[in-house]
Amino acid sequence: MLRSLNIVEFILVERLEIEFGPGFCVLTGETGAGKSILLDALGLALGGRAEAGMVRKGADKAEVVAEFDCGQLTALQAWLAENDLLGDPGVCLLRRTLEAGGRSRAYIHGS
Repeated sequence: MLRSLNIVEFILVERLEIEFGPGFCVLTGETGAGKSILLDALGLALGGRAEAGMVRKGADKAEVVAEFDCGQLTALQAWLAENDLLGDPGVCLLRRTLEAGGRSRAYIHGS
């Protein structure tokens, strides 16, 4: 389950921190409210295609951090352990940075 999403200098968003509670399953809003930007940011954190145009105009880099509750996902926990990527128990933290020049980096628990 997605716990939180932190977005910095991404498309039009200067800084945004959103926490999601249990049972969250729908993202709604009026046209132009930013739903697509949130989904694009989540997609970037999950390994989606990065483009230099995703960095907010005037910024050097963008950053997206997605925190997931994965305590019930034993296969994922095992994979993280096998690859020396364990962080806090029951949490999977994905971070993606994107430079204005187009270079991006992806992290799991900071590695």
